[in-house]
Amino acid sequence: MDYEIIGSSMQSLRINLKQGEKFYSDSGKILSKSSTVSMTPRMVGGIVGAIERKMTGATGMLTEFKADKANGYASLSGVMPGKVVAIELGANEAFVAEQYAFLAAQDTVTFSMQTLGFGATFFGGEGIILQKLVGPGTIFIHVVGDIIEHDVDESSAIEVDPGHIAGYSSTLQFKVRFVDNIRTAMFGGVGLFLANFTGKGKLYLHSISRYKLSAEIYHQGKLQNPKDNKPYQQ
Repeated sequence: MDYEIIGSSMQSLRINLKQGEKFYSDSGKILSKSSTVSMTPRMVGGIVGAIERKMTGATGMLTEFKADKANGYASLSGVMPGKVVAIELGANEAFVAEQYAFLAAQDTVTFSMQTLGFGATFFGGEGIILQKLVGPGTIFIHVVGDIIEHDVDESSAIEVDPGHIAGYSSTLQFKVRFVDNIRTAMFGGVGLFLANFTGKGKLYLHSISRYKLSAEIYHQGKLQNPKDNKPYQQ
């Protein structure tokens, strides 16, 4: 499977398929495709899997793209300004993606769910269920803003704002801890909790929190149209 990541600050993904090749993506992310590529709804994990995907905030179904009778392509993008990251997974190598970050994956990649603990779910700023992808194959995630990549090992644990997590190697351990003191939590602008990553693997961060960006856009919209307290519309 051949692919191109196109653009700079608002990137899109173009996957070129040879006849018979296929991949799947999150629904609603298509930009364009050739007429030689078919789209088929794909339920991953049956009814339970579809319900779990809805719990992550994603769509209940995935979309399968296949070049049926000739070579073709399909182009995809995220719904916010950002970058596309391609991650190569070896056999049985797993990657955990934030609930809205998953964009597409090669057909050889297995899609499943990973449940977070109570603290991470309700205090960490992440969803109840994250999306787990197991190789072999290539996966693509969409990172809001710029990509910040960390190589974590046993000697360099890292703490981050949970809202900036895009995805991480499943070899990393993820725990949520309270910030240093209540003064920091109330006046430091960092929230109550930080995510602590230990182990050895890759960590990918959004340079802009998806949640904070959405909230700021909504807030600015209300300021532009305060009369009826609705977001500004042209």
